[in-house]
Amino acid sequence: MHYQYGSRQVPWNFLKEETGNITIYSVFMLVLILAITGASVDMMRLEAVRASMQTTMDRAVLAAADLDQDRDPQLVVEDYLAKSGLTAVLTSIDVDEGLNYRTVTASGQTDLNTFFLHMSGIDTLTAPALSAAEEKISNVEISMVLDVSGSMQGTRLTNMKNAANEFIDTVIQPTNGAAGLTTVSLVPYNATVSLGDTVADYFTLSNTNQHSNCPVFSSSAFDDPSIDPDTLLDKIAHFDPYNSYASNSGSITDPWCVPGDSMSIMVHSSDANALKNRVNSFWAQGNTAIDLGMKWGVGLLDPEMRSAIEEMADDDLVVADASNRPASYDDSEAIKFVVVMTDGQNTTQYDLKSKYKSGWSDLWVDDRNTGYTSDDRFSLLVDDNWGSSNDVYFWKRYENSSWSYRNRSYPDGGSSADRMSHADLFARFPSAAVARSYYVRPYYDGFVSYNEYYDMYYAHEATVSGSEANNRLSRICSAAKNAGIVVFAIAFEAPSNGQAALSECASSASHYFDVEGVEITETFHAIARQINSLRLIQ
Repeated sequence: MHYQYGSRQVPWNFLKEETGNITIYSVFMLVLILAITGASVDMMRLEAVRASMQTTMDRAVLAAADLDQDRDPQLVVEDYLAKSGLTAVLTSIDVDEGLNYRTVTASGQTDLNTFFLHMSGIDTLTAPALSAAEEKISNVEISMVLDVSGSMQGTRLTNMKNAANEFIDTVIQPTNGAAGLTTVSLVPYNATVSLGDTVADYFTLSNTNQHSNCPVFSSSAFDDPSIDPDTLLDKIAHFDPYNSYASNSGSITDPWCVPGDSMSIMVHSSDANALKNRVNSFWAQGNTAIDLGMKWGVGLLDPEMRSAIEEMADDDLVVADASNRPASYDDSEAIKFVVVMTDGQNTTQYDLKSKYKSGWSDLWVDDRNTGYTSDDRFSLLVDDNWGSSNDVYFWKRYENSSWSYRNRSYPDGGSSADRMSHADLFARFPSAAVARSYYVRPYYDGFVSYNEYYDMYYAHEATVSGSEANNRLSRICSAAKNAGIVVFAIAFEAPSNGQAALSECASSASHYFDVEGVEITETFHAIARQINSLRLIQ
């Protein structure tokens, strides 16, 4: 049988023959398999190169973004890729950083010649890599160390208060649900730093008097940023070195260490209004001890302080979220700042002579009727051979009167008279007033020596000189910076010695500011913006 195919007749069995068809199919499939396999090989090579690039770049940006990394972040990324032989693949490095964050982004690519895909017209494949890393610190601890010495009177104090208040408003802002907390500790200082009646309860202070809460430190303490609340701290006596006459108030009017809370430190507060109210309560008085201000400013940021802060949080004096502050120095989520300012330079620091800081004085008082008022009767014991006829008292009816009796063998008031402690004596009278009111007549009558009279007149003595305070300031600033605390320093119309001391204290030249007048407000604001910038990255 034939089949007519055009003009030809084809045998029917030829048309039905299928032998060899599978061969053609197999050839096509083999070519396709070879093409796919070849493409896979090229793709695997591409992925291997890309993975190597990506892994190396990931490690590089992680290392570069580390805030503990002191090298230039860009050089860190370049070094990582160079050691892996991938320098040629790097196309860009972007670094964004502030005081408490760093973001590093790196990208790269390389072209890979194909082994098989070029038969399909694809001669090269591009392997990309993109990596970004960020380290951010969300918890901020700040100590503001503010000069309230006598030279700050007038417009300087006004300008400082305005600047400090604006700083507080800038750094303490609503977080709107974001993580992190900013706390500010205020440290007003003149020749002393007062813990005040409230904060003093959380420290271990000597009990030499019940009025002063201004601790003092040994020289070696300025090599260490910490202050242990459980370690006994001696404190400055309560005395008035300024006045020569007693007031009618029955107490000294210008104590060296200001009592109460209005001129005392405020600890780890996130309450902007409370902080500003405390700043607005400051007034100017006394000498300048920048070293003591810095010691407390740094100490309030040191983890050793945490037990006191926890107790204050339990008593609702510190916000609960700050109960675990100060953070450890190696806490990657926290950063610490000190902002210290002065308009002066370190001057001499004073305290009562040690023999007058405790024990009994030689002055007796009869206050049985009125109790420490201007008509109390006083008697000075000038010879204390007890039980003999040589006991000699000089009587005075009240502090501003003339002598009414002299050379008596018992105090005015007899058994009703009480012997005053040194603490009570100097809480009532300036030391010069004690000498002028009670020692002068016995001195002229030969019962009190010249040395005894002037020893009382100058019952206080220098404890730290200005040059020694500069040395202590230098050491506590170094201890702070070595611990990782960032120090901003502001010399506000300060003399050259003060400028030099603060310039050395600052973390770097860019952290030091020499300002005048209202410039202090913009300076505080600029520092606040730098500190605040980290909160923008989350």
